[in-house]
Amino acid sequence: VLAFHWYGGNARNMESATWLSRHADRHGYIAVYPDSNSFDDEFGTHTSWNDLSCSVSSGPEGPTCSRRLGWPFPPECGEPSDCVWCTCHDDVAFVDQLLDELEDTLCIDLDRVYATGISNGAMFVHRLGCDMGDRLAAIAPVAGTLARGFNCAPGPSASTSIMHLYADHDGLVPADGTEGRDGHFFVSVDSVMDAWASPASQGCDNVGTPYPTSLDGTRGLVCVQRANCATGAEVVSCSWTGDHSSSSGIHVPFGNDVIWEFFLRNSKPR
Repeated sequence: VLAFHWYGGNARNMESATWLSRHADRHGYIAVYPDSNSFDDEFGTHTSWNDLSCSVSSGPEGPTCSRRLGWPFPPECGEPSDCVWCTCHDDVAFVDQLLDELEDTLCIDLDRVYATGISNGAMFVHRLGCDMGDRLAAIAPVAGTLARGFNCAPGPSASTSIMHLYADHDGLVPADGTEGRDGHFFVSVDSVMDAWASPASQGCDNVGTPYPTSLDGTRGLVCVQRANCATGAEVVSCSWTGDHSSSSGIHVPFGNDVIWEFFLRNSKPR
């Protein structure tokens, strides 16, 4: 299970915030915490993942923010642009190479490789699901979708499952796709579900139906699915009571369990 930290975080933060290592020890899987690129300026150290939507200033549906916000910008990435706030580095290639190394050095079931992440880490996990579906059996982004105009889903040959988790009062990355409190626009959760359920991706039902978990009702957790996917994948979204600032709380005390239950249900069909 690859676990990707949020904007400004790091691998050590991700481990301590999620308690995922303890969970991995109990359930017998390998937890991996990649570190993103970083740079230093007079305000400190800045870290981010390039999901290929936060590193461009405009997209197919126009600007991805309503105003220039002046985010710290990696000096090697050129001049800052409106709406751009993350690194320009090829992080997808980094993860591809990381998986090669892990598979060479550890005992890994190649049909059970998964990824989860929080906020900017979740956005990057969404991108990995689209571009590396051949290597990932399932993903579980928490509190993060791609920028408006950059929605994506893997092709049907990938058979990759998704469980997207979001807080019902997230003002930074609103689930309905409206403008976030910092002026950015992100894809709505419904649009994510539509793309993954489409015939061009997993080929699932158009209408959502309940997706029961053993943790239903915990902190308001409720999940829906687009069932009967032609690829055998599962396309699920789950909401819970909270906001973006408490997104890491999805893992404490119940988030790790609901995500792990989902991962256990979904391996590569080969």
